[in-house]
Amino acid sequence: MLKNIKIGPMPLFYYLPCLAIVLIAVYTGNLNTDIVGTMAFLIVMGWLFNFIGSKIPVFGSWMGGGILLPLFAGSALVYFHLIPDTLQEQVSTFIGSGFINVFLGAIIVGSILSMDRKILLSSTLRVLPCMLGAMLFVFIFLYLGCLITHQSLLDGMFMVGLPNYTGGSSGAIAVVPQIYSDIFHTSVGEYSAKFLVFMNISNLFCVIIAALLAKFGDVHPNLIGHGKLIKGLEHDNQKKEKKEEDITKNIHKFGIGLCVSCCFLVLGKLCQAIVPQLNFIAWATLLVVLAKGLGCMDDLTCSSAAYWQTFVVKTFLPFMITGIGISSLDLGQLMNYLSLTNIILILMGVIGSCVGSLLLGKIFGFYPIEAMIVIGCNMGNLGGSGALTVLSTTNRMEMMPFAVIANRIGGAIMVILISLLVVLV
Repeated sequence: MLKNIKIGPMPLFYYLPCLAIVLIAVYTGNLNTDIVGTMAFLIVMGWLFNFIGSKIPVFGSWMGGGILLPLFAGSALVYFHLIPDTLQEQVSTFIGSGFINVFLGAIIVGSILSMDRKILLSSTLRVLPCMLGAMLFVFIFLYLGCLITHQSLLDGMFMVGLPNYTGGSSGAIAVVPQIYSDIFHTSVGEYSAKFLVFMNISNLFCVIIAALLAKFGDVHPNLIGHGKLIKGLEHDNQKKEKKEEDITKNIHKFGIGLCVSCCFLVLGKLCQAIVPQLNFIAWATLLVVLAKGLGCMDDLTCSSAAYWQTFVVKTFLPFMITGIGISSLDLGQLMNYLSLTNIILILMGVIGSCVGSLLLGKIFGFYPIEAMIVIGCNMGNLGGSGALTVLSTTNRMEMMPFAVIANRIGGAIMVILISLLVVLV
């Protein structure tokens, strides 16, 4: 029945007038040019793409279509000129203004502070060696990819594969190009655009493989932890459900959660100014882990962070993914670099990362599917937005802290390795 259909959280009867209002404003040139117009457009379109994507057979059930479609559809709106250039600029400005960091901060801080201390400390200590093992297998599989495609190690490994593991888009478009520019005496711009496209392709592989792994885990429940990383250490699900039930009775906690999550990001930025090799989001993650591990945060602060996280994820997820598609995913550039050789090399890197995290995860007592999704599929993606897409597609948003550690800290280590090894090939 139509009356039972909901687009996002809104009944269809009320959603359709909202959609009509926004689209009329867009195509008559009367959409608000401030944050109001941008948010209205992303909310109604994000909910719509999420609804359609989740209903498409196979794509919706096996590949996380509810999250992938907003990403691709947002990019398609730009590629096929279906939205005005001014709206594209508004969305790009909004996404680039740091709102995505508010989103990530809410998830990271909320996930960590709501976690049991024993689970948190045990997981973090095991993630780091598992990440290093996954990195080793990235090298091994990229080497095999070079043999398969008859590429030299320089062209295949260092110019296509490894830049995807440098901690997100900033590593691919700024850090690695600068290293190569100094070594090969070429311009930074010669590498930046190409590496960003390769990282986008790697990100798509990570999302698709993660979605398939999650579905495979549903069929083989002995391989999956349902959002828990370590076997034998269980989350207090009853406590979490109680928090979500009481959420409307504790509105003031939203403000506390917002303040705490933003302040940790600011503190991370201060640490980045001292040690710039590590991104401020990675710093914030480590600092929250430290604060929680040392017992510095009281129950009110921890529960407030969890409330804020729940609100942000349930309200803004399709909104954010659509915005990322509009502002960051260029379908034209993707197609320009979609050669069979590049696809094989990039795919081999992602497979290597997953295989390495699987094998090392088994040693450290991780659930196999969780290890491959959280570590393997998050080392070679776009960073914050990539982790957001991977984990939301697989319904594992609470594991964002470990994904950030794998991506950011792993990326910093990879940058060091690239700068040391590229001169030897």
